[in-house]
Amino acid sequence: MAQIFQRNNTWGYRVWLDSKHSKSKSGFKRRKDAYNAAIELEDKRGKNLLSEDEGISFPDYFNKWIKTYKLGRLDRTTESKYITASKVITEYFEGVAFKDVTTTNYQTMLDDYAKTHAKDTTRRFNSYIKKAVKYAINDGIIYRDFTFGAIIDGLKSKDSSLKFLEIGEAEALKKVCIETWSLNSITRAEILFGLLTGCRYGEVAGLTWDCVDLNKQTVTINKSYDYVSRSGFKPTKTETSNRTISISDETTDMLETLLEQQDILFKKHHFKNPNKHVFINNRHQVPSGNAVNKTLAQILNDISAKNIITFHGLRHTHASLLIAHGISIDYISERLGHSNVSMTYRVYTHLLENVREKDNENTMDFLNNL
Repeated sequence: MAQIFQRNNTWGYRVWLDSKHSKSKSGFKRRKDAYNAAIELEDKRGKNLLSEDEGISFPDYFNKWIKTYKLGRLDRTTESKYITASKVITEYFEGVAFKDVTTTNYQTMLDDYAKTHAKDTTRRFNSYIKKAVKYAINDGIIYRDFTFGAIIDGLKSKDSSLKFLEIGEAEALKKVCIETWSLNSITRAEILFGLLTGCRYGEVAGLTWDCVDLNKQTVTINKSYDYVSRSGFKPTKTETSNRTISISDETTDMLETLLEQQDILFKKHHFKNPNKHVFINNRHQVPSGNAVNKTLAQILNDISAKNIITFHGLRHTHASLLIAHGISIDYISERLGHSNVSMTYRVYTHLLENVREKDNENTMDFLNNL
């Protein structure tokens, strides 16, 4: 039974959780308010909804949540994004109880964030918080999802056409890489591989010879490589990023020649390539992301490309070329290792609109001539 008491002209309550522990709170202006709060607490106790995080602040819960469920389980880049999100939450909601966050003040924070960030970045930021809110509801710390119905705004991203190469630029890039790559210029081999497979750079840097089947002309992507701090292999970005994809004749020829060059040079150096890296240079090193982007920019400038992209732009280029040639979006999604087809639709919606227009024209031609 709750104990209601008066102290310094205000009211308070004490609720016993068990024979030794209790919770109390004072400062209520009316006895009725203290009584109702005590009844609510007793109801939660009866339903086993009380938590050690009862009354925890929004920033403290989010920080505790990412330490429990995210840090140490994701790649460093993604972890840093969660840490940055935690700093933003602390800036806006320091000292604010999680249960006191309203839809309105959350939207206000989101709108302020969107003023200096791209829409995709704002959407990702909201998704992090939305996940934490679901856990908090399940833990009985809050009872409503204040992220529900959140409106996502943000700065307009750079023109999407700048993120990938036109077909003529892609053909010129491919030609240069085929003609100039070598073990001494391994970044050019990586660029060729990225263009013809759509793999992320971490996946390219993490490719090992035991995952290459030259006879079947396939490569298996089952890990990535930390090319920033060079701490070694790490898991792929998502579970669906693990995949086996077919490779072209030109990609196969390049890999066969690369294996031969490595065999000759590494024997000369008495180097056994213990990690079986495919893309490792003559100095037995995996190139950094900066190195491969520098080479890519140099080649694109040499061929007078309109679009100077990074290595990740090769992934978009690969997808855009397949879309332009009518390849199934389901297949493209699997080849890229996207978590689901809807993600592929969202990323390449601007390209798919052109395909839809073409499909519409073909449909009308068919129906008009039926």
